[in-house]
Amino acid sequence: MSLNTPQTWWDTLRSYADRRLLWVFMLGCASGFPWVLIGSNMSGWLKDAGLTRTAIGFFGSVFAVYAINWMWAPLVDRVKIPVLANSLGQRRSWIFVTQLVMLICTLGIATTDPGISLVMTSALAFAIALASATQDVAVDAFRIDSFRESESHKMPQAAAWQSLVGGRVTVSRGMLRS
Repeated sequence: MSLNTPQTWWDTLRSYADRRLLWVFMLGCASGFPWVLIGSNMSGWLKDAGLTRTAIGFFGSVFAVYAINWMWAPLVDRVKIPVLANSLGQRRSWIFVTQLVMLICTLGIATTDPGISLVMTSALAFAIALASATQDVAVDAFRIDSFRESESHKMPQAAAWQSLVGGRVTVSRGMLRS
């Protein structure tokens, strides 16, 4: 379909049935998880552990990696992860590795007591944020690579699903747990 050809309502609705949009939505949910974990849930957990507001505010600094993830975006774009890049592809291998790092660090942070080991808890929170910011780079590249130039009209749909719906589902889960 040409970019100048107007779409009917039916064409627009049918375009949402594209499986690639579902994948982008699922990756959006996965991208929203660390925000909830490190943000609202972590703040409540640290407060329950008896930490001061200053110490809790320190954890907000881990979000700085999201602002500078452009610095290592070229590495994500060019460095191939051995073995995985051949079987999963460039983008999916990075997404898989970042998900694995977040899983391991989440399991690790669940076993720490911030009242006893604040440094370990903050290091794990930083690793989760770093892996999540890297995953955001890989997911954005995957979303861009998933659609041909002639399908560029689906890019806003993919971004909207990822940002709005995926993030809200994840945030809603976090609010239920709080």
